[in-house]
Amino acid sequence: MRRLAVLLGTLVAAPVAAQAPTPVLTLLPPFTRSAALAGAGVALVGDAGSVFINPSGLATIKVLSLEAGYSHFPDGSVYTQGAAAFRVEQFNFGGGIQYLNFSDTSAVADNLTWGASAVYRYGLLAIGASGRYVSVEDTAGTIDRTFTGDGGVTIAFFDIMALALSVQNIGSHDLSGQGVTLPTTTHLGYTLNFVDPQGTARALATIEVVWTEGQGHRTLYGVEGGAVLKGIGLVGRVGYGLPPEGSEERRWTFGGGVVLGRLGLDYAYQEQNLFGKHIHRFGLRLTP
Repeated sequence: MRRLAVLLGTLVAAPVAAQAPTPVLTLLPPFTRSAALAGAGVALVGDAGSVFINPSGLATIKVLSLEAGYSHFPDGSVYTQGAAAFRVEQFNFGGGIQYLNFSDTSAVADNLTWGASAVYRYGLLAIGASGRYVSVEDTAGTIDRTFTGDGGVTIAFFDIMALALSVQNIGSHDLSGQGVTLPTTTHLGYTLNFVDPQGTARALATIEVVWTEGQGHRTLYGVEGGAVLKGIGLVGRVGYGLPPEGSEERRWTFGGGVVLGRLGLDYAYQEQNLFGKHIHRFGLRLTP
């Protein structure tokens, strides 16, 4: 918690020092399923949550995908997110919003990001791009805003495996105040389903390497396993990897999910992050 106080103090002092603040929101895993897999998510394709980490991951959505997430942190801060994506012939389009509302005792009011993605798929190859708006507001009402872009490439072998590369924060344009600091971050990941995910058993593994500007690289590992019978089932998830610098997260993460036909209910547990200990995160995915 001391590090959070220092970081938030830096955000508030940033305008005085003529330095752009860094959104705390960027330290959080992109969606609930990813949070249970140590933050790995670039090669988890086919869900609307891909808009937050890899726009080309939307390419395997056949019709429509919806996703939502929620977490109430120990200090009183609240995190919410929502995303939607759909397909039109060889194109997929999506959009999403992430909102972090800090506790009443914080000097920072909120972090917000929203964006839109477009993807073109040709055979096994998908290429996508996103535009994102990111802002940080303090309790005095000062808002620093920046517009940035992401790009991604995914090779998806049906439902069996996926190899994905994404680059986040490709260039930035400040919209108000000092803007915000968004270091360029590259994700390279691979996901393999050991069994047909349309069958009864579920067995998946993912590995991801992350390079963030000004930091060393991080490697993330995640496994997911369970069983689904007649559209109803349970899955468990475990992740291990070096967390982002300054996040205070532990290396191990855990979680699971309930499958109800096309509806997925997700849960992730982190022992600790900037907002305190015993972090619980909940999500919902719908792919009709």
